[in-house]
Amino acid sequence: MRRVLIAALVVCGACVDSEGVPPGKIAVVGDVVLGADDLAGIQAQLGAYAQLRFSGGEGRAALVNAVVTAELLAQEATDNGLGDDPRVRFAVLEEIANVYLAAELERRVPRATVAADTAALREHYDAHLSEFMQPETRSVQGVFFFNVDDADHALKQLKAGTAKLKELGEVIATPEQSRDDKEQPSYHPILFGEGLGVGDWLPAPVIMGTVVVAGRVAAINPASPLPFDDPGVQERLVVAVRAPRVAKAKKELMDELAQRFPESAP
Repeated sequence: MRRVLIAALVVCGACVDSEGVPPGKIAVVGDVVLGADDLAGIQAQLGAYAQLRFSGGEGRAALVNAVVTAELLAQEATDNGLGDDPRVRFAVLEEIANVYLAAELERRVPRATVAADTAALREHYDAHLSEFMQPETRSVQGVFFFNVDDADHALKQLKAGTAKLKELGEVIATPEQSRDDKEQPSYHPILFGEGLGVGDWLPAPVIMGTVVVAGRVAAINPASPLPFDDPGVQERLVVAVRAPRVAKAKKELMDELAQRFPESAP
């Protein structure tokens, strides 16, 4: 496997090179050392908008990543005796084309513009509120036992009112958690049973790891929408709202290119 080292100054703007990358160089891919001149040569071939897209720390890192990927493809092909195979050249060109495409689509549908379109984000949020819900959580208050029979006997006493929790052992309270029947098949189906309310005794003991718990529902926090301004929600909204705009822009771009460069019969 080819070893790839990238200078920290490109990725995060630091002033110190990453270990293994020669001073003043950007990346090492196998035996090939890429420098600022290599990156500058590629940037010079980009249009004005693409140069703007790949400026700054994040943009330069994206461009370096594309260059490194293309170099890896070429070196892998050479290792496999395919250095002269036209399919390899095509794969390299395809990688570079993806960089151009990303830059052009960013120009046509800037992410920042979508992020600033509060009305569109709010409209999507309201129309898909079920996708932005904080799930219901519940917790248990009870006593640990080390076998099911003892826990079952204790629970019957609690339901009959002939014993109190504190009389049966140390009372514990579990953290609140959302339902996951796959991970907790002998616990959550009981805890999240329909009709249970806060303070209700569980219909049966629940197994938690190596212990069995007899107890009652300690807390129920109903499902609720995540705040519109939550950073995670905003990121998901931007991606969702931008996706169809990017798809439309890509189709328009492909149509334009088809008109400018019509296919010709060989």
